[in-house]
Amino acid sequence: MKYYFKLIIISFIISAVYLPKVHAQNILNLQGWAIGTGSSGIFGANGQESENLREWGEGPRGERAILWKASPDGNTDADGGWNSDVFPISNINMYRFAVWIKKTNSNTGNTYHGCSNVLNLDGTSNDNPYFWFGVLPELNKWYLLVGYVHASNDASVINYGGIYDGTTGTKVLGITDFKFSSTAVNANHRAYLYYDPNVSSRQFFYAPRVDLVNGNEPTIASLLGLQGVSGDLTYFPGKVGIKTSVPGDYELAVKGKIRAQEIKVEGGIWPDYVFEDNYKLLSLPDLEKYIKLNKHLPSMAPAKKMESDGVSLGETNRKLLEKLEEVTLHLIDLDKKISLLEKENTKLKKEKIK
Repeated sequence: MKYYFKLIIISFIISAVYLPKVHAQNILNLQGWAIGTGSSGIFGANGQESENLREWGEGPRGERAILWKASPDGNTDADGGWNSDVFPISNINMYRFAVWIKKTNSNTGNTYHGCSNVLNLDGTSNDNPYFWFGVLPELNKWYLLVGYVHASNDASVINYGGIYDGTTGTKVLGITDFKFSSTAVNANHRAYLYYDPNVSSRQFFYAPRVDLVNGNEPTIASLLGLQGVSGDLTYFPGKVGIKTSVPGDYELAVKGKIRAQEIKVEGGIWPDYVFEDNYKLLSLPDLEKYIKLNKHLPSMAPAKKMESDGVSLGETNRKLLEKLEEVTLHLIDLDKKISLLEKENTKLKKEKIK
């Protein structure tokens, strides 16, 4: 008896600590996610009522859960799933749309995961937007489908969305992101089985959700319920400080050491202009005068300033490349002069022998 009492206490603690993190912020009202058929709550059935059944089953982590089951009637049309009611959004924010889906029995028909009232990332219109549609990689396996709608003022054209293997947590497919228009005030969640003529096919849906992406939303790892799995995207709407509460003018400020396999610096004008015909290359005598007077190379900051203000990797690398290209031009010029002197020296030797 004591053993079962302990299990109840442990289950309560897990529910109190873990589940709020997963379910908090979900914009979709899941009160209609209950046993039954057809439409329910905010979820409008896609297809016939008989093709949409909610029943108890086994969720992605082996838990007992209410699943939405799509059961095709044999016609090649809408075969189950839903269109949610529209919900309000702020178009200057990013949102994440997610749902678990598992297909069984056959690979006929197509799975769809979409939304509405959005634009393509390049700003062009899209009257029927789907993050993804097609055939899932494997039958009888749960997959987490995650799509993002970017803010209307976000110029990024990077697709962060993906389909995750529910067993390993691996991102197995990349999918399409969208963005809000500057006038968008609402959106909805869509998930379907479509065009499946096989009456033995079944598609199960679980845990649809929409989150405001602001750094407080559950991670992909927590949605997957797998330890050691991290999502592909962590989005912060403001500046971030690590071991410092004052990022200042920087989007990311770290008070401490950073270790990375690679750092990529983008933007800026790189100095191939040194090789243009109209570039004024400082002569070596003038360079010598400058160094004696200033104790550092032209256009480079003095050591004391670098020590006090830090070093911008991008700008410093551009200037170092500029100096390297200038040195290269001087070497080429010196090589020409040396070659000319060698020729003259050879000529003088020959004349002397005569």
